[in-house]
Amino acid sequence: MSVISLKSALPNKSITGEYVLKTLKTVDEVVEFYFSSSSRLRSNIYIILGSLFVFFAIVGIWVPGWPTVSWAVPAAFLFSLSSEKLFRWTLTNEYFGSALFDYYSSGKTLPNHVKRIIALFIISMSSISSYFVWLVSTKGDGELLVISSWDGADPGFGFITIIFVGLIGVWYLLFQVKSR
Repeated sequence: MSVISLKSALPNKSITGEYVLKTLKTVDEVVEFYFSSSSRLRSNIYIILGSLFVFFAIVGIWVPGWPTVSWAVPAAFLFSLSSEKLFRWTLTNEYFGSALFDYYSSGKTLPNHVKRIIALFIISMSSISSYFVWLVSTKGDGELLVISSWDGADPGFGFITIIFVGLIGVWYLLFQVKSR
């Protein structure tokens, strides 16, 4: 079954990553399957935002610790809504194109080990952030074990919100994002 007939045969159904992996083997097939044009105004906005993300991805090539592919994924998504030429360029780019091509050709899925690593980062960063928000905004100058001495301006909503949003992110990643 070709990509064109695949789209017409299953217009309202989600496609499993395994099936797309078998059918989308070339950049042309990926572009044909995922590209959709928008209005002129939206396309221009998407191109500007996508270019900003590409700039950040390029910075990540030379700056240690700065992510590259993490910025290139939203750029490719925005280009898939606005410019076939730029979308094709993101899929064939020398630095991050192979990772994006694998992502799109497999039906926008992530390997299980990558999902676990990302979940670990979300939990770590949420914990660290919530601790510092609690330390500065809730505890203030009070004593650690004497809750009544906590004199910060925030009664605890800040650090609880950070933990809650982090848990939602982990849930979404582990249970809603497809795996390969």
